[in-house]
Amino acid sequence: MKKITILITIFLFLGIPSAISVNDNLYDNTSCFSQNDGIINITVWEAWDLLENEEDGIQIPIDDRTFLEYYTERIATPHSYDKPILYPLQLIEKPLFKKIFFLLFEDKEIIIYCRSANRSYIAGTLLLQAGYQGKMYNMVGGINEWKAAGLPTVKGFGINKLITLM
Repeated sequence: MKKITILITIFLFLGIPSAISVNDNLYDNTSCFSQNDGIINITVWEAWDLLENEEDGIQIPIDDRTFLEYYTERIATPHSYDKPILYPLQLIEKPLFKKIFFLLFEDKEIIIYCRSANRSYIAGTLLLQAGYQGKMYNMVGGINEWKAAGLPTVKGFGINKLITLM
C-alpha cells in the first residue's frame, strides 16, 4: 500500500496533463441528496454536514482536479483525518490507476469534488461503470460553490501532507 501511495505521489509531482474541457453549467446547487445512476448529488452544505458528523460514518473527500488546482486551493474539512485526497480525473481515466483507486477506496463512502462538479461527475460515472461498490457522493457546484458558501479552504501543500502520503 505504501509503494502504491509513493508511486501516485511521484506521478502527481511529475505532472498530470490537464487538457480536459467541460461545461461549467451542467448542475445546479439545489440537490438535497438526489441520486443519478448511483451517484448521489449533494450540496456543499450537505458535504460539510457529512464530513462533520462522525455518527454517520466516515466519508473520504476526493479532489479530482489537477495537482496545480489542488495546490492552489482545496476544501478544508472539519476534522484532521478527512483531508481531501488528490486523485485527478486524468488518473481515473487510466485502467491501472482506476485499479489502484479501487484498492484504496473500494466499499468506502467518498465525496468527489472538482471545480464545478463536472469532472467529479465524469469520474464517478467512470468508477461506477468499472464496478465501484462504495457509496459515492458528487459535491454539486464543486469548490466554486464551497467558496461562495463561505466554507473554509486551504492553500499549498505542506510537508506534513507529503509525509502522511508516504
